[in-house]
Amino acid sequence: MLTKPLPDLPSWIRHLSQQEIPILAYSLERMHELQGKFDDIDIRDIAHLIRHDPLLSLRLVRYLESHRHNSQITDVTTLDRILLMIGLSGFFRAFGHSLVLENQLVHHPEALEGCRRVCSRAYFSARIAETIATRRHDLDPAELTTAVLLHNSAEILLWVEAPTLAIQIASLLKNNPGMRSRDAQKQVLGVTLHELHLGLLQAWHLPKLLQHLLDDRFANEPRVRTAAVATNLARHLGNSWYDPGLHDDYQSMANLIGSTAETAYTLTQNIALSTAKEWQWFGIPPAAAMLVQTAPELIE
Repeated sequence: MLTKPLPDLPSWIRHLSQQEIPILAYSLERMHELQGKFDDIDIRDIAHLIRHDPLLSLRLVRYLESHRHNSQITDVTTLDRILLMIGLSGFFRAFGHSLVLENQLVHHPEALEGCRRVCSRAYFSARIAETIATRRHDLDPAELTTAVLLHNSAEILLWVEAPTLAIQIASLLKNNPGMRSRDAQKQVLGVTLHELHLGLLQAWHLPKLLQHLLDDRFANEPRVRTAAVATNLARHLGNSWYDPGLHDDYQSMANLIGSTAETAYTLTQNIALSTAKEWQWFGIPPAAAMLVQTAPELIE
């Protein structure tokens, strides 16, 4: 594990891109349960499992790219289609003995909680993105769901591979309420997580479309805006249902789905309550646990 920052962005990308990625303990437990019912399950059961775990989702997308055949001339951009290509037996063979996050960070409980929190946020943001995309009659909502699940990959890997540094960033932000996240990251790491994230997507040769959907240089495109709004909403709600950034988030969501900010708030509330039922995957309180009556100024 890293305890000091690496000298530059290429060094960070090279180091993190070569690490074996663990998965959530609950995911591995569910995987073994499903493997014991092999004759009674199908692709949808496995896809449902993977969609809850951003770490496993990233591993699956990377696996296909690293085993890509010359005959595969088009990118595969959704978890379901990747599973169809590798099959159930191939999935269990490749991922049935994965490293577990909780074992990896057993001596770093604060980092484990931080990493679980980001994983929970990533899943929540993917659910928001799926809802927005469906309301907008997007060409393929599953593509957006997959992309948004991967949006926090750099932050998750930082908690895993450099827990001390990740804790330093969190402490900086906590002790300096007005500080921007990217400034704290730059101060501790010498790079921002956004720079690192885009670099990792390229280093892993992930599908161009997934890279495009997560690149804020294309923020004028509705699909890219959908990914951004979903990740921003989940991040702000992770702080509080009174976070000052939520006013703009609800309005941006409303603009995308052609509704009012009040409708966007109610929709977000419903997603949060639904997602909360699956809290055991991450072992931390979900955003809905902090749900209170929203202050009127947030949605006016």
